[in-house]
Formats: sequence, C-alpha cells, structure tokens
Amino acid sequence: MKNTVEVILDEAAMLGPMTAIDDALGLGRGYGLKLTFIYQSLGQMKQCFPDGQEQNLLASSSQVFFGINDNATAQMVSDRLGDATIVVDSGGTSRGTTRQRTHGHQGSDSSSTSITQNQNWALQTRRLFKAEELMALPPRLAITFTPGVPPIRTWLLRYYEEKKIFSSKSSWAGKERTKQLLAWFFGLLFQMALLVVLLGMAACLTQALFRLSQH
Repeated sequence: MKNTVEVILDEAAMLGPMTAIDDALGLGRGYGLKLTFIYQSLGQMKQCFPDGQEQNLLASSSQVFFGINDNATAQMVSDRLGDATIVVDSGGTSRGTTRQRTHGHQGSDSSSTSITQNQNWALQTRRLFKAEELMALPPRLAITFTPGVPPIRTWLLRYYEEKKIFSSKSSWAGKERTKQLLAWFFGLLFQMALLVVLLGMAACLTQALFRLSQH
C-alpha cells in the first residue's frame, strides 16, 4: 500500500467489545490500516476481548509493556521472557585451633591451627525477570515483544527530550510539524481577526438600531 492510516486508541478499554475492531484486526492490514491499542493492564484487554480472544490480538501484533503495576500482567510478561541459566556458588571456610599443655618441672605448651576451605558451583535456572521484579522496574523502562525478534528492553524517550527534533537540521517529519504549527497559528489569527470584524459590525448595527428607535 502506498498510503497507510495509523489509528491510536488511547484508553482503548473505554470502547469495550466492538465487532468493527475485530474486523479491523483481521482485514485492516491489507488495506493499509495500522492499529495501536493502549491498555492499562491485561485485565482491561480481557474485558474488550473476552473468552480468550485477546490471544488473537497478542499473536498478530507487537506489544510494549512499561509501568507494570498488577500481578497478572507482570506474570504474563515474566512467562513470556522465560528462564535464564545462572551460576550458583556455595562453600565456606572453617578454622580450628588445638592446644596441648603438659605439667611438670619442664612444662610445655603446644598449639596447632587448621584451616579448611571449600567452594562449589552449580548451574541453575531461574526466571529472567520475576513478576515482582518487573513491577519494581522504572516506569520508563519498556519491554517489547515483536514477532520473529527476541525481547527488546528499551528506555522510553519523550519527544521534547530528543534534541534532533528541534535542531536546525531537523528531519522531514520535524519540518512538516513546523508547517502544521504555523498553519494552525495563522488560522487562529485569521479567526480572531474575523471575530473582531464581526463584533465591530454587530456594535455598529446595534447603535444604528438604537438611533432609529429614538426617532
């Protein structure tokens, strides 16, 4: 498709179950339609896609998780990340001292010290991220799942923190944004000027009607 349309549904749970959304998931891609759903938790998604239908959405899309604050969502992300192999060390050091003493005309003392140290290691599996560890991550640290690619850990960047967007050598998208802002600004000025003219005409008409009423 030459042109695509991206639809961003913030607070998508407010829409509830909609047949049109289900159809768009299956057919929209072929017509150049991209859908972005934003949910607060896995529970909200299940409300919109009941009876396990949320798996259709998860299987055909990329998912970005950040600011996780409920155990169900954290557990799902933990399960998807899977296990990691870690090395576990075990061992310790023991120290002992023995002392002997004899009595008599030529008494003597003797002592000996022994130190024993051992160290062992073993390979064990554990969750790459446990559910409680995911909920403790910084809110701007995101984990992305996309088909055919290992999980990606990224740091969310707000648009106004990216200096390149506002630099003199900005990208085409930045220039287009500037044009849109200028068009909006001049459109606002035009509307304000038109409003002033209309108010002036209304004031003149009111004065004329008042004078006629005096006669």
